[in-house]
Amino acid sequence: MRRTFLALSVLTPLLVTGIASADPAPPTAGTLTVWAFTGSEPMPVNRADIAVTPCDAKRPVTTLVSGADGRATVALPVGCYEAKVVTVPGGCGLTTAEPVRVTVAAGTEAKANFRFGCA
Repeated sequence: MRRTFLALSVLTPLLVTGIASADPAPPTAGTLTVWAFTGSEPMPVNRADIAVTPCDAKRPVTTLVSGADGRATVALPVGCYEAKVVTVPGGCGLTTAEPVRVTVAAGTEAKANFRFGCA
């Protein structure tokens, strides 16, 4: 009797909230990957700060910092975003200062590439 009650008390909330449901919820987020590189044969640029701002807003939702491979990734809600380099690593210059506009779709990866000229 105690085992039955224990099993029901654990399983009932799971069934009610849908955790044990066979239909998973559709994804409501995607990812944005930025890539900072230099040269005609792309070499990664690390430590570039890239601000990510929703298209209809003024304030960034996050600032990414490129890693040793020149890349940084963040999960974002579905929508339109602008990625813009805000800090250029020493010895480098950005070839174009224009922000990159991307659309993040559910369950997909959006990409924004930034080319630098470095000494």
